[in-house]
Amino acid sequence: MSIARKPIRLNRTVLSLLGLMGTMLLISAYFIIRFGGLWSENDTGSFSVLIRNFIAAGQITPKSGPIYSNGYTYQAVSAFVVATTGVDIALLQQFIYPLTIGLIVLPAWAAYRELTDSPRGATLATALLCVQPEFLFVMLRSSHEKITRTLLLVCLFLLARSFRASQRVGSLTIYVLLFYLTAYAMIASNNLLANSFIVAVAAALGLGWLLSRWGISAWEGGRRLTKRLIYVLLVCLGLVYVFTFYAYQPARTNILVLQSIWEQLGALLLDLETSSVNPYAQVSAGWVNLPTYFLVSCANWIILLSSVIVWARQGWRWVVRKQPPASQAAWLLWLLYTAFTIQGVGSIIIDISGALAGNLQHRLFPSFAMVAVAMVGAALSRLRLGSLPRLSRAALASVCAVVAVLSVLKATSEPLLSNKWLFYRHEEIAALRWGDKHLRYAEIWTDFDERIMAAYRTEVGRSANRNIPVGFALRPATRSLLRSSVGTWRGERVGQPLPIPYDALQIYDNGEAALHRLRPTTPYQR
Repeated sequence: MSIARKPIRLNRTVLSLLGLMGTMLLISAYFIIRFGGLWSENDTGSFSVLIRNFIAAGQITPKSGPIYSNGYTYQAVSAFVVATTGVDIALLQQFIYPLTIGLIVLPAWAAYRELTDSPRGATLATALLCVQPEFLFVMLRSSHEKITRTLLLVCLFLLARSFRASQRVGSLTIYVLLFYLTAYAMIASNNLLANSFIVAVAAALGLGWLLSRWGISAWEGGRRLTKRLIYVLLVCLGLVYVFTFYAYQPARTNILVLQSIWEQLGALLLDLETSSVNPYAQVSAGWVNLPTYFLVSCANWIILLSSVIVWARQGWRWVVRKQPPASQAAWLLWLLYTAFTIQGVGSIIIDISGALAGNLQHRLFPSFAMVAVAMVGAALSRLRLGSLPRLSRAALASVCAVVAVLSVLKATSEPLLSNKWLFYRHEEIAALRWGDKHLRYAEIWTDFDERIMAAYRTEVGRSANRNIPVGFALRPATRSLLRSSVGTWRGERVGQPLPIPYDALQIYDNGEAALHRLRPTTPYQR
């Protein structure tokens, strides 16, 4: 006698999560296939070198070679994967890690489920996060941010979840312990980004305390949240202290970074004799034109403007009109959004001051986006889009699809639109390998930026004969130069000819890339 089995039916939430994970997998597959797996960028190349040195030394803090002063989690996880599977580091960095991007959907949805108090809001917030180009970029590349951003979402989930379990001592204890364990893991992954989260908690605590004495003083939930954030801040600061001064002493260099920030800020505000730079000048140079940059960044502007509107509306209702928030999680989200906004403004000031090399605002924007999408997702979950006419819904879906495609083009630095190319060819690395075999202590000019240098670090690592691939402007001490078809095309794109004189000696050629040697101008050169 046969027994009829009931068909397994997946609810809408599970189907949505599977769809989002599948979409992220397709994005990562496109990223790999678009460049044939031959891609790299500065952080990916640097961490490839760090992983090799970590494995060779067999220590968290190698006694020689490069060390990442901000943490060790990514290197440790990568070393474990290499040891258990035997996979090549370049294959791990260029193929395997990008394909793991879909896993971020699960902790993101869990965190947003607690912060928005709505499965629909969590799904919408996760979908919005998946089309944020800055977030996509840091998750596609192979660096510590894959782990750090994931741990930040887990921290948000555990913190918000602990409020829901405040009446159950056993569950509360478990969530609190897991939160601090995750917080330490995030600190060990990247001390600076973890400190950014802790500073946001401190700002949320201060703002919540001030508003509890003015705007929402009658709401008991606000006072309980403020008391809880005091413990979170103190314990997290203790974890940072233990990590910096006991567990991982290279992190002490961050103290020098903070000193540099204050000095450069003083130079900016007091007009001292210290030069500052404009880190945003590269925006116009990084894309074919400025309208293209704003077009591919439209998802950033949409989420920024819409989240500000939601934040202002909630602030008016909760702070000015003194209506209590719907939950502690909603109040926590509003406070964290305010805190990360303050950090964003501060990062712009620090960038203009030149206190840090690079674009700090670019580094911190994904953290802001991670809370901004929760604000917007919660607001969208209360709308009834199903009541719109079919044509309007189709038009809205088409706009969302176009925005998502533009975000992918920005996150992958599409060469047709971007001047910051990530791809390279095997022949370019083969030319550098030959040069490293036949040269000693030589600088080899590679490209107008770090494109080939990052690729070489990803595939090869450090030079066996102490040769140094260099990029950007040609230095007087550099006598060996790489010429390739890709480099020539890029020079035409940015309007710069390759700095190879007509009388340079060609010492290697594989048909796609060649090495040139400048003729000696003194008896001491060769």
